[in-house]
Amino acid sequence: MKRFSITFSSLFLICAFSVIFVSCKGSEPEQNESDAYISEVFEYVYGPGQHAKDAAVSDTADFIGKPTDGAWLYLGGFGGYVIAGFNHNVLNGAGNDFEVYALKGSAPEPAVVYVMSDTNGDGKPNETWYELKGNQFENSKRNYWVRYYRAVSDTANITWLDSEGARGYLKCGYGAPNSSGWWWPTTITDSITLPGTRLPDSYENTAANGSQYWVVPTGRFTWGYAENLSGTDYDKSIDANKLDISNAVDSLGHAVSLAHIRFIKIQTGVFQQAGWTNEVSSEVRGARDLRK
Repeated sequence: MKRFSITFSSLFLICAFSVIFVSCKGSEPEQNESDAYISEVFEYVYGPGQHAKDAAVSDTADFIGKPTDGAWLYLGGFGGYVIAGFNHNVLNGAGNDFEVYALKGSAPEPAVVYVMSDTNGDGKPNETWYELKGNQFENSKRNYWVRYYRAVSDTANITWLDSEGARGYLKCGYGAPNSSGWWWPTTITDSITLPGTRLPDSYENTAANGSQYWVVPTGRFTWGYAENLSGTDYDKSIDANKLDISNAVDSLGHAVSLAHIRFIKIQTGVFQQAGWTNEVSSEVRGARDLRK
């Protein structure tokens, strides 16, 4: 049998190494739960709509960190959006990668979600946006835009022109006696052009004899959008839609491969006023990296 002897000096070195190891291990920063959520909002624009007087720039604080009940961000009518970012790269792994929290309601008001990487490493959303396609990908209009014009008086309507040459006006309803009150006070220009992907209409009027009964057809929106309460990707326990970075496409609709993303843009995707239900406008409450 071999015998081993440990000198005092050897024992001292072993103990010292152990102390250093434990000390180094203990100095590792603990993961902060808030790191999983949005850390910064870069831009917020409300699309003309019925909640214009309720939408405040300060509400962007409700999109940062862990969502709370009773706090959300109005995006308004078609084209309204928020641009936000995480303090780290969200990895594109197997399955869904992040989730967007919605305002719980009775029907979907789907928003299109775009993602961007931070390739240049400057921490700013100044590179290329990629749309995350959903089930209505083939029936959507990409590179579409709507130009809204401020009402000429308090009793006039907000008018609009779109990229296809169609014209119309926003009809008054909930939130203001006239649709002139739907112009966001923060928009100081007399017109605003909001480009984005237009989704199919949410509602159909199924009533007869001149009455109105607006419903969202079964299967209209099933996956791939924010505030899609009818989605198979919707988690009712936390009111959030789960999204997969692997569904990213470029402006022509071609698939792209992204290893990770840093920023997201969420934008009201439906351009419709459905009778007494009025506009289809998205409301969101934040986002979370599912791998944190």
